[in-house]
Amino acid sequence: MVNAGYDLYPGKNFLLFVFLGNWEDKMEALANVNWEVILQLASVGLIVLAGPAVIFVLAFRGGDM
Repeated sequence: MVNAGYDLYPGKNFLLFVFLGNWEDKMEALANVNWEVILQLASVGLIVLAGPAVIFVLAFRGGDM
């Protein structure tokens, strides 16, 4: 069979480009995320969950910490 100037598998980076698509737009979207607010909300969530966790540990251990 004669090669018509194209390969069925154009190279090892083909799957990477198919997966990423337009990677500039995706990187721009990640750059526009306000990471400080996300980390602050995650910290507040962990603090809020820590209170009931201490109560459950105390109840499980019979009140002895």
